[in-house]
Amino acid sequence: MIIQFILCAGLGFALLYAWLQRRKSRVVSIGLMIVAAIGILAVLAPDASTSVARALGVGRGADLIMYCWIVITLLVAVNLQVKILQMQHSITVIARELALRAPMPSSPVCTGSEH
Repeated sequence: MIIQFILCAGLGFALLYAWLQRRKSRVVSIGLMIVAAIGILAVLAPDASTSVARALGVGRGADLIMYCWIVITLLVAVNLQVKILQMQHSITVIARELALRAPMPSSPVCTGSEH
């Protein structure tokens, strides 16, 4: 019984966080709210997740939840990778623009004969 409370509290905080973030990223917020709500239902009615799992051809509800968790984690990882690549591109464009606007003073070239 205590584990259900802990899990529901954690999922409740995720639900609250998703609600508070809804203006920043609507898709992520809605997705997180759906996942958290389904998670709360699975915690409170574990037999229902087993019934859904069997209907989908998976033996146990816990297995279905684990499979879904793996897919969600992979999607989040890909999303983060795309965002990192976009930021790297933006930083490159900004750095290039700054370099063209205000070039650094050229430094004397060392020919090797001064030593």
